[in-house]
Amino acid sequence: MPETWGRTFTFKELVRRGDAAGPRPPGEELSEWLNALGQHRDRRELLGSSDADDVADPIGCPPSIFEQTATEIQGLCVSLVRLLWP
Repeated sequence: MPETWGRTFTFKELVRRGDAAGPRPPGEELSEWLNALGQHRDRRELLGSSDADDVADPIGCPPSIFEQTATEIQGLCVSLVRLLWP
């Protein structure tokens, strides 16, 4: 859905781009911050699998890998909250 490109990110990509751009300034609308993060993106960067932008799918892995994935997602949640509401 090409119309969603400007506001659709993988979780890791959103946090990575947010870290690079800095926290959302007070009073800035979320849509404005997301638009800024989406500048100069290239769809080709998201083709395939990337450790930089994808959370690995633990399906079929042992429980310890599910725990690692849950820990990674929890860390991303904490980072995103800090970026959105500094």
